[in-house]
Amino acid sequence: MPDITSESRGPSTIRDVAALAGVSVTTVSNFFHHPGRMAPATRERVRAAIESLGFSPHEGARSLRRGQSTVVGYISYELASARTPAITNAMSERLALAGMHLLSAVDGGNPERERAYVDLFERQRVAGLVITPVTEMEPTLARLRRAGLHSVLSAQRAKNPDQPSVSVDHRRGGRLAAEHLLVSGRRRLAFVTDTLELHQIAERFQGAMAAVAEQPDASLEVISCPERSVAGGEKAARLLLQRPRASRPDGVFCVNDLVALGLCDRLRRTVSVPDDLAIVGYDDIEFARLGAVPLTSVRTPQEAMGVAVADLLLAQIAPTQDAAQSESPLQVELEPELVVRTSTSGREPS
Repeated sequence: MPDITSESRGPSTIRDVAALAGVSVTTVSNFFHHPGRMAPATRERVRAAIESLGFSPHEGARSLRRGQSTVVGYISYELASARTPAITNAMSERLALAGMHLLSAVDGGNPERERAYVDLFERQRVAGLVITPVTEMEPTLARLRRAGLHSVLSAQRAKNPDQPSVSVDHRRGGRLAAEHLLVSGRRRLAFVTDTLELHQIAERFQGAMAAVAEQPDASLEVISCPERSVAGGEKAARLLLQRPRASRPDGVFCVNDLVALGLCDRLRRTVSVPDDLAIVGYDDIEFARLGAVPLTSVRTPQEAMGVAVADLLLAQIAPTQDAAQSESPLQVELEPELVVRTSTSGREPS
């Protein structure tokens, strides 16, 4: 190999790396963008040349030359949700196959922080934007789309037919939970949540209300918990236990599995679950089936959502000829399913 060093020739270039490794410039480019396509021996030669030369790809300069970054910005409103890692991991892995990188930001449900992150990603000229919105973002995303920045709404169906989105039919999920409780003979239902302002949660509640409205002897109340966590569920349980037995609900639908697990753990020390009170969670996280009382839950396709979001965004960023000619929907809605376990059936799941 030629004896090329950064000291003798100044700052290294991609051509220096190619010469030292004995490969083409395209092969060096593939090392950064598509390493999985390279033979292991070739990949190691390129890696050794990069380390020897101290070469940096200078992402900012490369992005400006291409007119496009390899970074996708992702804004979500919480990390506490047990769904977020599965969705994020699936999205990240799918994007990586296309040589893209996912950069996550958490706004904590703060509208000002959400706006600040959108502005930041716009200034950074990211390749695309994925957002689980707290506020009404579609007018802003339409402006960004006109400026060439593509985006996908995650976990919320877009109102504008031109705005790509991937969502779950949460109204259907809420109906599934309430119908299951009603069919099992429960009539005094409760929905435990910290808020009804988030679109996804409001949809679950509305689905449950629709099912209850079809039963004239059934009712549905909202019980407040301070947060969507195990601790939030425990606090809601303590409030329930302060009420006379006759005024307590006999069926509870929780905003997520974490709340349901906390509620169930605290209640079962005093009342029988599900004989006195049946509990349904939402999301069907891994721990739902591992609780002291295995939890009935509405399963949402988390990994499928992450993959669908990435595929939809990639189709906007770099459409293929086949994609351009197809009539694939810009709005993808995934279906939830009910998973019945001991917390409502009283039987160990098979």
